[in-house]
Amino acid sequence: MKLYSFLALLLLLAAGLANAADPKRQQQVQQEIQQLASSLNAAQNTSDALQDEVTRTEKKLDEVSQRLYQTEKKIEDTQLRLQATNDKKLKQETELNTQRAGLAQQLQALYSAGEESHLRLLLRQDDPSDISRTMRYFEYMNKSRVKRIQSIQKALAELQTLRTAIDKDRQYLQNLEQTQERDKAELTQTLTERTNNLKKMNSDARSKQKRLEKLRAEDASLAEIIDRLSNAEKKPAESAPKTEKETAKADEKKPSPTATPIKTRFTPDKAFSSLKGALSWPIAGKIIHPYDSAKNEKQRWRGVVIAAPGGTKVKAVARGRVLFSGWMNTYGHMIIIEHDSNYISLYGYNRAVYKKEGAIVNANETIAAVGASGGQSRDGLYFEIRQGKTPQNPARWCR
Repeated sequence: MKLYSFLALLLLLAAGLANAADPKRQQQVQQEIQQLASSLNAAQNTSDALQDEVTRTEKKLDEVSQRLYQTEKKIEDTQLRLQATNDKKLKQETELNTQRAGLAQQLQALYSAGEESHLRLLLRQDDPSDISRTMRYFEYMNKSRVKRIQSIQKALAELQTLRTAIDKDRQYLQNLEQTQERDKAELTQTLTERTNNLKKMNSDARSKQKRLEKLRAEDASLAEIIDRLSNAEKKPAESAPKTEKETAKADEKKPSPTATPIKTRFTPDKAFSSLKGALSWPIAGKIIHPYDSAKNEKQRWRGVVIAAPGGTKVKAVARGRVLFSGWMNTYGHMIIIEHDSNYISLYGYNRAVYKKEGAIVNANETIAAVGASGGQSRDGLYFEIRQGKTPQNPARWCR
């Protein structure tokens, strides 16, 4: 809106320069202003469209990252189950080897005795009771061999079942993880492309803005000529007072910024203020934007930005309740945790958030994954501590 008001003012000024400057130059300036305004408007529309695409892609990346996180948990659980199954398989293999060794000994003894050993043993028995005992012995040995053979067959079947289950679980999880990794790689690539396009459009828009500022300076000098001519002819300049009135009226319409204090509804076991200087950082990494350093020409950082690889686990600095979990312009996927005494901690730029609003989290519990959401140019975490509306220096709280 300010841009179009400014362009309109330039056109009005240029229209009144018929006797004050070169008409050809005035016409040229008007044309350049109109062209730049049209170009800036198109660039802004394209930039907005790209920003929307980046936002949608980042939200999709959050969904995929959450699926990957759940898959990793399934893999951990399955690995424990596979370990238990492998232990059982080893035990079965040991038992199978024992049964095989026992059967081999029986068969070896039978072979060594020869085919007629049973008959000779029976013929040497004079007492019928001895013959009966010998027959029972043979029967016992035969049953023992049959039982061993059945045990071996059962153990082999169980081992095959275990091996099949293990192979099936491993293959399923491997396929699932590969699919998720492909989705993640594709979305990350798409996000990079969109971010690069957005940066390109922003750069192009800034270049046009600088050109427009140059024209503004040139037209300001033309306005000075108008003022001098008007004063010489003792004619009041109409445009300046009118512009001042419009400016004053616009200033009156500007709403004053307000902020609603956060009402803490969670009381941890230990006062948050007592943890000052003893908190652990939410991630390990280099602080690339310190607290209170210049963010741009008019703003300063209210927190810190910590560089870290995408996907790094973000930990809560203290026990608290999740006050907000979701998307926030500029900050991307964000989690806000409320503590006691109106203290809150904020975690932004995440690739994915793992906790929902209202959840109770403990210190050092994983709450998110590092990313570059919100249109950031690199992976990192935005981290802030506040008491009410007042930001705190995280470096004085964390060690």
